[in-house]
Amino acid sequence: MRSDMRRCLAGDLITAASAIAAADPAAREALAQSLILQADAAHRYAKRLGRAHPLWGNGSLMSRALLLPPAAPVDRQSSAYLRALSLIAQLLAQRKSARAPDFPQP
Repeated sequence: MRSDMRRCLAGDLITAASAIAAADPAAREALAQSLILQADAAHRYAKRLGRAHPLWGNGSLMSRALLLPPAAPVDRQSSAYLRALSLIAQLLAQRKSARAPDFPQP
């Protein structure tokens, strides 16, 4: 069975949401998707080779988001940040649901 991406903790979500909120609104969903896909690829790279990916970090969503160019600090009370937090959580939940095994119904 294929391994899933590294487990996301609160810090991963907060860091990714901050990076997403700082991006152009039209680019936020694409950025969120690419952060997730690249963190997953980096996780597999690190598991296979025993070292962090040279461009995408150690496989955590936080390490991938921190590799983006620095942006101005984001107000964590802003609607942009809260929408970005919701977006990244929703995309991760969809990914998790898509990979959930099908159990037979009793």
